[in-house]
Amino acid sequence: MVKRNVTVYGLFGLAALLLLCAGGYALSALHTVLELRHGAVAASLWIAGGLLGASVLAFATALIVKGRRRPPRPAATAALAAAPLAAKLIGSRLSWRMAAAGGIVVLGAILGRQIVAGGERDDAES
Repeated sequence: MVKRNVTVYGLFGLAALLLLCAGGYALSALHTVLELRHGAVAASLWIAGGLLGASVLAFATALIVKGRRRPPRPAATAALAAAPLAAKLIGSRLSWRMAAAGGIVVLGAILGRQIVAGGERDDAES
């Protein structure tokens, strides 16, 4: 399993490196075309301006994504919902059978909320 993951991530890294090299060659070709039409200084300025624009766009996108609210975790939500019932069971002096039944109810509430939350997330992705 680990060897497979290392192979997969190694291939992803190689693909990213090849993509960077291809981008460099494309920028070089674009610079050559612009240099033939507008001169060397203008070609360099056009390339620099394009890279600056792309970086500003990427930075703005990162700020927008960072500012979004994260969806609540279903396990934490389920635990908060089951906490009052668990506190009542722990605080009261019940027999071990009642405590076991209460534990099963709390576990069922947690698992049920996780299943429902997972099902809604799968429907939203489709």
